[in-house]
Amino acid sequence: MERIRSKYLDSWLVKKNRKPLIIRGARQVGKSTLVRNFAKAHNLNLFEINLEKHIQLNSVFEKNSAALAKEVLADYFGRSIPSEKGNQSILFLDEIQATPAAIACLRYFYEEFPDLPVICAGSLLEFTLSDHKYSMPVGRVEFLHLGPMTFCEFLKAKKEDHILEKINAITDVKQVNEIFHEKCVSLLKEYFFVGGMPEAILTLLEAGIDSVPQIHSQILETYQGDFVKYAKKSHLIKIQKVFRHLYLHPCSKIKFSNISPEDNSKDLKSNLELLFKAKIATPVFNTTCAGVPLESTKSEKIFKSLLLDVGLMNHFQKASWVNIKNMSEAKLLTDGKIAEQFIGQHLLSLQPPYESPDLYYWLREGKAANSEVDYVIERSPYLIAIEVKAGAAGKIRSMHHWVKDTAHDKKKCLRFNLSPGSEELVTYQFENQRLEYPLLTIPLYLVESLERLLDHTRSTKSGIGGKHVL
Repeated sequence: MERIRSKYLDSWLVKKNRKPLIIRGARQVGKSTLVRNFAKAHNLNLFEINLEKHIQLNSVFEKNSAALAKEVLADYFGRSIPSEKGNQSILFLDEIQATPAAIACLRYFYEEFPDLPVICAGSLLEFTLSDHKYSMPVGRVEFLHLGPMTFCEFLKAKKEDHILEKINAITDVKQVNEIFHEKCVSLLKEYFFVGGMPEAILTLLEAGIDSVPQIHSQILETYQGDFVKYAKKSHLIKIQKVFRHLYLHPCSKIKFSNISPEDNSKDLKSNLELLFKAKIATPVFNTTCAGVPLESTKSEKIFKSLLLDVGLMNHFQKASWVNIKNMSEAKLLTDGKIAEQFIGQHLLSLQPPYESPDLYYWLREGKAANSEVDYVIERSPYLIAIEVKAGAAGKIRSMHHWVKDTAHDKKKCLRFNLSPGSEELVTYQFENQRLEYPLLTIPLYLVESLERLLDHTRSTKSGIGGKHVL
């Protein structure tokens, strides 16, 4: 199955100053398969070793000699590893977290054998990378962040080439016709159920949709089985509580008293951070939206959680295929946070592959009423508020408050739902202030076309910037 991130590998391979590449991501998102398919597509001689099965090699890598490590690996493969310029080979160190010294040794591969492409990956790699006992070869390695397969990758796997080509060509929501819209919504519901885990999609293609829940169960059991690898034995029950809470209450503000009133908040927080490191979930931090970058205006203490995958989420919540297939637009946009989870994981996938992805949202809490905008992203100099909502534009009250109350003066407003999309001028009357701003509504299945749709609105007279009218 093809992955969009393989294009980054294409450019990495031909870089003049190529560095060893570390692929980061949760278990079973397809890191190893990505490398194997990449090597096959480029006719590269793949030297692959699973270091989890050869932990004794850690002592070899500790010597900080790429030449020695290469010689020992050649003994393992039973053949020499070509490293001269123009060679058609690639070295793949899988499960590299099992031999942490290999990570530090990457700098010596870069310095001693710059013409040998080296890729690394591993389950729970984040724990090793954050362990200060091991020296990270700063400036001598590159990173590639990989998540679940996206909706467009799902369409490619299903050979829905016509639909995919049209999605990739749309520059204006006015180009969406009724037949195309209905087809996309049908496929989107299937993605909601199956999700983006490669094995789940492969099972759908080979064995049918009824076989997918078994794969979801196996993946979730694998994640929970990993708890013993990175959580203290005394904390296993607590981390299980946190895991269960996240998957039953996705895209919701974290309150430790809601997770477990009887447990210490500090312990629950540390266990939550372990799950974030394992990439089972991602924090979405609250931001004041006072300016760019959003990182400078975030609150470390106020955040909600985004799960790894919408299919795993729905399986954990026991949502059946029949239920999802027959859900109305309104229920899909409100029940179980399905649509918000879908948009969130795709907003992560749209970020540069070499950067650790992050997400933000806006929350205003008050005695009278709370206001929350699902996501806020930045496209400098603009801040863009994103709501995942059904219904008329006049009902997105939180968006109105965001436009009125946030200090940054360059703002845009987007809404995702299951309508074919629209551009409209929203007006809203506060007690002593009239608000007016353009709103772009995009169907959920076009989330990966976000940049292109934004480019189109920038080229039109209306745009989608926000403004106040007193």
